[in-house]
Amino acid sequence: MNISRRGQFVLGAMLTIAIVLAACAGSDEDRAGDGTPPEAIGGGNVDSGGRDGAAPPVGESSAYDDGDVATTQGSGGGTLPALLDRKIIRTATVSVSVDAVSEKFEDVSNIALGAGGFVSSSTFGNRGESQTASVTIRVPAEAYDETLRRLRGLGEVQEEASNANDVTEQFTDLESRLRNLRASEERYLEFLTRATSIADVLAVQDRLNATRAEIEQVQGRIQLLDNQSALATITVHLQPPAVAAADDGGADSPLEVAQEAFEASLAVLLGIATVAIAVAAFSWWLLPLALGGWYLGRKQVRAMREG
Repeated sequence: MNISRRGQFVLGAMLTIAIVLAACAGSDEDRAGDGTPPEAIGGGNVDSGGRDGAAPPVGESSAYDDGDVATTQGSGGGTLPALLDRKIIRTATVSVSVDAVSEKFEDVSNIALGAGGFVSSSTFGNRGESQTASVTIRVPAEAYDETLRRLRGLGEVQEEASNANDVTEQFTDLESRLRNLRASEERYLEFLTRATSIADVLAVQDRLNATRAEIEQVQGRIQLLDNQSALATITVHLQPPAVAAADDGGADSPLEVAQEAFEASLAVLLGIATVAIAVAAFSWWLLPLALGGWYLGRKQVRAMREG
């Protein structure tokens, strides 16, 4: 078969390109298999931003930013929110009017224990001649509705407020951040074993300490959200029933009106007498002055008549 000069040129160019691509691919594989970062080991430095030359694991892409390693997991594990249960923090406040506060105080504790919970805090005191109490209980989330129903049965509900805060997204973000921080911790530990200079050791150790501190903070936040969502919080205020004002059923009779007017007049007279006595008690020194003035005036008048 005869091939033109132009065809031979095209065929040769294609073969050359194929050889060059194969050589580049082989070079990349050799570099990927080495696993030694170009920096941070053998004289390289970890810069102030926390970036290093480590290649991310297969299936992940990472970027260092102040100790945070943002990692995107490879496919095949499913979306994380779909694998987690909903995290909902439930709280409620109930004010109940009861006849015997001390007895119902014990009943609230028994209701919490019966639901598998416990009493978190409580106060007991007096308001005038009446007793009052406040009890905060923690019960499992699945027993929340039943516990509220039993608490309403203690007496007459005066006020009730409840809240459900969905923290699933926040919980998921924290768990994702925790995984990324742990991956970053593993990389720093690997870098620490490969460091060849004191400067590299100190730089990597500093980043490692900062990452571990963040891990502890995130773990504490996760534990708090998990506890708050697993146990609902209910605060119960116990108070005696309000005393209703007496209703006489109609207007006052004329005799009652006259009696009230007479009592009011006595009160007015008593006030006037009190004021008069007070003025007299504080004005006794005016009497000698008045007598002295009267004597001098009469003496002056008598002198004028004789003259």
